[in-house]
Amino acid sequence: MHAITTVGRSMAEQRCHLIFGLIADIQYADSDDGYNYRKTRRRFYRAALTLLMKAVADWKANRPDMKFVLQLGDIIDGINRRQNGMGAASKALNTVLAPFDDLACPTYHMVGNHDLYNFQRLEIFGSDLNSSKLPSVQGVSGELYYSVLVHSCLRIIVLDTYDVSVLGYQDHQDHPHYKTAVALLEKFNFNKDKNSSDGLKGMDKRFVAWNGGVGEKQLAWLDEQLTDADSKQQNVLICGHIQLHAEDIYDVLCLLWNYQEVLAVLHAHRCVVGCVAGHDHDGSLTVDSAGISHLVLNGVIETDSSTNAYATAFLKDKTLEIQGAGIVPSVTMPLRYFAGKNIAGPYLSGANL
Repeated sequence: MHAITTVGRSMAEQRCHLIFGLIADIQYADSDDGYNYRKTRRRFYRAALTLLMKAVADWKANRPDMKFVLQLGDIIDGINRRQNGMGAASKALNTVLAPFDDLACPTYHMVGNHDLYNFQRLEIFGSDLNSSKLPSVQGVSGELYYSVLVHSCLRIIVLDTYDVSVLGYQDHQDHPHYKTAVALLEKFNFNKDKNSSDGLKGMDKRFVAWNGGVGEKQLAWLDEQLTDADSKQQNVLICGHIQLHAEDIYDVLCLLWNYQEVLAVLHAHRCVVGCVAGHDHDGSLTVDSAGISHLVLNGVIETDSSTNAYATAFLKDKTLEIQGAGIVPSVTMPLRYFAGKNIAGPYLSGANL
């Protein structure tokens, strides 16, 4: 980890400059409880909406000055369209978006695999899940990745982790990203069912159809964003549905296909504070070789109604503090640059600076 020097206020005296919320894998459906792909994990489809409403109620009551929410993908479950068609998927989406609309702040959405089980990419572009079209967002035409400057010292970068994927391109199978995804799965996954990781070894277990990758154009855009953030002394939080770092080979089933390429870009810049993701409903908290914290939020869909799974983040002078609620862990991420007013410049020592 990077070490903080004794500059400015003590940790206890830090001022708070920004508050925002995080939640992942709600996977709502108006359906009785079911199970995951392997029939080993129970999913609480209707109760997920109740937990979301409880999170919103908490934010409204205790964080009225919250500035935005990061919804990390899989807002509805694939069971909606699979069992009841497009109409059910659209109805479920409208139902689960309503609690977010009750907040006096925007929600920045990310696309997950279950979203793509319900809607093709072109359908998502025209929906409320496409946050790249919001006026506060710096988007890229025709793409689902974007960045938001939420504070003069904090930039949020949202990755499209299904940029290269077999999901969402079923009506556009001549797209080069779809062809690349098919080729990758054929090369690394010998199972007839590409959702199965049976028999795959080590890091190859990530090559399943519910994962995806980041394309070359997006990688170049990411590098440009981080270069600009470095030049302006802005801290950066990377967000996306699929996680970018795994502690060991037992934690790779929900890992980005080309995570090494993305990490190489992140490690080439000093502005990256941390990464947050969803997808793995168990959640995790790791730190990579460059000292970047990687928080995976637990999935609401598999959370018992006696608790919850969301988080609230606080941007302070020298740290980004993410306080987990319910089963979500908490983490304090040291900033690369001060967020305090009238204070500028890097103050951390260690690798990657």
